[in-house]
Formats: sequence, structure tokens, C-alpha cells
Amino acid sequence: MSNICASCGATATKEAAFCASCGHALKPKIAKKPAKPSANRPWRMPFVAVFAVLAMAALYFWLFIADDLKRDTSLSTTEVGEASNPEAQIFFAMTDANLRNKPTISGSEILGKLPRGSQVTGTIQPGSGVDGGWLELSDGNGFVALANLSQFKPPALVKLLNDQPWVADGFIDVWATTLADSALLDRLRAGASLTLVGTTADNFVEVKLADGRYGYLADAPSILARIGGKPITIGFNPQTCAFSGEIGAEFAKIGAQLRAQWQALEAKEFANDAARQKAYAVVEGKSKYLRLRRSFAGLSLTGLGQHYESQSLYFDDPPAKVMEIFRAQGFDIGRDGLFAGTDLYAGIAATRGEGAAYGKTELSCGV
Repeated sequence: MSNICASCGATATKEAAFCASCGHALKPKIAKKPAKPSANRPWRMPFVAVFAVLAMAALYFWLFIADDLKRDTSLSTTEVGEASNPEAQIFFAMTDANLRNKPTISGSEILGKLPRGSQVTGTIQPGSGVDGGWLELSDGNGFVALANLSQFKPPALVKLLNDQPWVADGFIDVWATTLADSALLDRLRAGASLTLVGTTADNFVEVKLADGRYGYLADAPSILARIGGKPITIGFNPQTCAFSGEIGAEFAKIGAQLRAQWQALEAKEFANDAARQKAYAVVEGKSKYLRLRRSFAGLSLTGLGQHYESQSLYFDDPPAKVMEIFRAQGFDIGRDGLFAGTDLYAGIAATRGEGAAYGKTELSCGV
């Protein structure tokens, strides 16, 4: 860029201090300094600060709060949905069950009966006290106690066992169904209590567990033979009142205990013969009992008794059934319960006196 001489109008270079034509001093051009940023826009500063604060707040919300709000909303929606529309489930009646108009036994009316094997659909409702849970039927026909229902359809029973109690005599597997691919429902230890419902055509025993669940035991004949406890063989000679096997061994133990008691009395010093005889009389007339839980051909042997001149077996079965089983074993028993052809007393009858605490029926033999 060039300078114009104010005196003569000649053109001079921008670096020249004097005009080359007339010698007049030239005025140098002064470059303008660049303006500082925003120096001429002071109103922008507050807006920039506000924008920065809003941007930081939005970032914090997106990172830390938005997800929580989504989760809370999702949970609330789910909880409300479950509370207002619980999922219906399918069950089967394990026994003839009552249909009631309320989910309680006390104060409700029976609307009808639900036959064993019936399929029902409904939602589970909590019970109160001993009532337990209930199923409210989806068709509006009432309520059924969950204790009478199962998620598996029950098979037909060919023999009813009338809810007979049984204490497991060893480890035993309880299956969910009688099918070959059934799941294992539970594995019980010896001493576990079961309720025997009935037997199926494929040789399972339907049972009810202590917690109310239903299941199945394999090998029904074996289970039925063990109903009274561990199987036992009863060897008995009514002519001599002698028992063999385990029962004979138990009576031998009792006899040894009684002999030791007599020997102790004989060795004891008494003030006089009257005191001695009185002590002897107490022992002589007293029976000694032993509780024993065993099974014999479907009978439940519950105890033994050693009396002064006789011995007894006790059964938790009625006299008629005990007679029937012993007749089937080859014993000649009259209608009065007496064993035939013996000079000693040998018979089967209902228990009386102290023996009633050990069983319903007594097989007794002696003088």
C-alpha cells in the first residue's frame, strides 16, 4: 500500500518518510490494534454462564437420575399389575374336596364337592390360622383349600389305605408322580411320618407328607408289609407257649432281668419274714412290658408283655383281623379266638387292663 503526499499529490511508498518529488514530510499510517474478544459485547457473559450451568445439570440428570426414575416407574407398574391381576394356576383335586363361599373353614358355607382328579384353575389366596392357603376358582364357583390340591393329576387308586399313619423305617424316596421320568419330590430319613392314602395299579403307594404335599412310594407290596414297622417273623408254638426268633430273644432278655431282680431280693436283708414276703409279692404279681414296633403279614406288632405265668404279644389291629392273619399262617383258631389242641391257655382277644396301653389285641399264652 502507498502514501499520497499532501503537498504535491505525488505518490510515495509506504516506507518513505519524505516525498521524493517535493521533499514534504509524509504522515505515517498507524495500524489499528485488533479488538479484544467480547470487548464490545458485555451483555453475552450472563447468558454464557447460565447456559453452562444448565448443561451441567442436564448431564447430571441423564447420568444419575433418569435411570432411577425409569426403574421406580417400572417396579411400580409391575407391582400394581401383580396385585391387581395375579396369575392363575392349574391344580388337581387329590381327594373329594369342599367348595366354599369364603376362603376359610369357620363361618363359610359349603357350595358343593370337587371330586378327586378334578382340574381347577384359580389364584392362590392366603388363609388364616389353621386354614392355610386357598385357591379362588377363576370361574367364580368358590374357594378350595390348597391342602386338598396338587399340581399333578393323581392316578386312580385300586386300594384305599384310609389315611393310615406310617413311620418310615429307613431312607425312602418320595416321587412326584408314578411316571418313569418323575422328579424326586423328597428323600426321607427313618422316623419321618407319612400318611398312606392308597395303592395304584402300577404298584405305587400314594402318601401325604407332614407338610401337606402328596407323593408316591415305589414297590407297594414291600411298603404294605412294613406298615407296622420293620418286618418280623413270629415263630410260635401254642402247645408250649414258646416264641422263637427276635420275639423269643426279647422274652429271654425280659426273663433275665426278672431273674436278676429276684436274686437281688433274695440277697437283701429284711427285718423279718413278713417284710420279705411282702417284697416278693410286689415283684411276683407285676408284669413287665416292652414297646416294640414291627410288622407281621400286614399286622402291626406294638409290644410284648411278660406276666407271672404267661406271655403276651400286642397288636394295633382289631381281634378279628389278628385271628384272620394267624389262621392264614396255618394256626387252628376257633371262633372264640382260642388255639385248638393245647392244654395251656393260648388265645387272641381284645386287650384289657394294663395291656390296653400297648395295643388293641392281645395274643396270650400261659397258665
